Amino acid sequence: MPKKRSFFSFDFDEDQNLKHHMVGQMKLPTSPFDGADWSMKQAAPQSDWEAEAEARIRQSDIVIVLVGPNTHRAPGVLKEVAIARRLPKPMCPNS
Repeated sequence: MPKKRSFFSFDFDEDQNLKHHMVGQMKLPTSPFDGADWSMKQAAPQSDWEAEAEARIRQSDIVIVLVGPNTHRAPGVLKEVAIARRLPKPMCPNS
């Protein structure tokens, strides 16, 4: 079975470490997760960011939203979730 292309949506300023741990977990042979990380690797200028995020979400099989203490205030996460809903892409947690 091919790996799922996973787009991680997360608060870039607060939850990068959590995202790195999740991606590392996917790479372990004993992991219950299987996938490839298609999320944004670095902050991008606003003019390029939305188009790049949409392209990556469009190519992903699932969008995984990492929820931290301030995720509900992260404008990038809110936009990524809106893009995923519009396309529509399955999301975890389901929203």
